[in-house]
Amino acid sequence: MINEFAKCLFTEHDRENAISASDITSTLETAASDRSFVNEACQNSGKVVKSQMIYRKLKSNSKEDVRKSFRKQVVKIVKPLKRTGKSSKVSCDITEISYWGKLDKQENNMYLHNLTYEQKGTNYCYKFLTVSITCNNHRYVLDGIIVHRGMNIEDYVYDMIKFVKKHLSIEVVLFDRGFGWGVIHKMNQLNVNYMVFWKKQGKWYKEHFENMNDGDFYEMSKEGEYNRGFTNHKVKSKFVLIKQHEYKGKKFDWIFATNVDERSAGKYVMIYKKRWGIETIYRVTEDVRIYTTSTNPMIRYFLYMFTCFIYNVWKFFQLFLGKKFTLSNFKVNMIIYLFESGKIYPNYYDSFVEIASQLVRS
Repeated sequence: MINEFAKCLFTEHDRENAISASDITSTLETAASDRSFVNEACQNSGKVVKSQMIYRKLKSNSKEDVRKSFRKQVVKIVKPLKRTGKSSKVSCDITEISYWGKLDKQENNMYLHNLTYEQKGTNYCYKFLTVSITCNNHRYVLDGIIVHRGMNIEDYVYDMIKFVKKHLSIEVVLFDRGFGWGVIHKMNQLNVNYMVFWKKQGKWYKEHFENMNDGDFYEMSKEGEYNRGFTNHKVKSKFVLIKQHEYKGKKFDWIFATNVDERSAGKYVMIYKKRWGIETIYRVTEDVRIYTTSTNPMIRYFLYMFTCFIYNVWKFFQLFLGKKFTLSNFKVNMIIYLFESGKIYPNYYDSFVEIASQLVRS
């Protein structure tokens, strides 16, 4: 499955760089299992001499090439879900991956952003927008894109949800506070349910909260503007204000922009809580992170999507093997499988076995 995703992105054999797509994917799978740099994986797997051999084969690909290949394999994975006829809650969010290199070494600075949190040693990061299923046991990354400065996020969200809608029945799309009127405008165009956790900006909501009791919710219509080029779009949405609803022993005020209709504050909060599944996905994919010193944003993007797909394959195997088949189990089994099938042959393995055998005999 992983090989199918990656192989169409690599150029054919040539005299200068005669390694196969299978050699590359097995090397990158080793890097993901070890959470290592690509160069380290090359030294370990015994299939590719150095990372530049891999990168040269990737350089001719665009963002759309990577997305097309990823989407093609995702469609295969989610087919069983589509056959069930059940609707899925999906979530959109942006994750940041720190950049530790020098700015003047970057091939395209348009893909570097200021970190939104303090981190010793760097102020910069790459950002990736993803959409994922975040309900039940089928938590898959469905699509992703590297974010460049100045891009209209809502356009990519629209394109992603349009793709997902073709292959899954969507119950609701969930968004964090970083999304606003532009996304609502696009969701209305797609005619899908949405829920946005709204920023507490201005004073418009305060008078309503003052007239509410703890645990109450209040629904109102609000109009905003989505400015695009020389056009100002008037956008309407229902807003749900929830006062001091208890969650995990603490009380919070909640504001949602949504077109979902529910009968209680608890139900609205319960639906939105499913968005936090995408945060779990981000944490888990950290355990299969592939590191690189490359300054090419497209290589960084490919490696990020490669780790997302490894995560998807693990979740796919869980359907057959159950929740006890952890990511750690998957990584160990994957390395053993790669070795036994001849896809990797670690450097120094024969010498290691010889020395180990002598120690056992002694």
